[in-house]
Amino acid sequence: MTFRSRKLLDKLHSAPCFAQFPHSCMSHNGCDPAHSDWSMFGRGHGHKSHDWATAAMCHEAHLMLDKFDRETKRMEWLRAYVETTTWLWQTD
Repeated sequence: MTFRSRKLLDKLHSAPCFAQFPHSCMSHNGCDPAHSDWSMFGRGHGHKSHDWATAAMCHEAHLMLDKFDRETKRMEWLRAYVETTTWLWQTD
């Protein structure tokens, strides 16, 4: 069963952008929960990964992420995921 949480996704919309690659950050407009595209996080054909497997990124960064080659995309997503998870644990 895939974990879904509207509460978690709503909280991520108010998170800062954790994308560390150069981009025109738009986090002042809120962030998007960028779901993992790895099968180990529950991703399947036509199926998003678990909601806990998300990285907070502004819309611009989220769009740019899909333009990277596969390895760069995974590394940049993972960096943002670690920072997002840390932020979630440190905020109420």
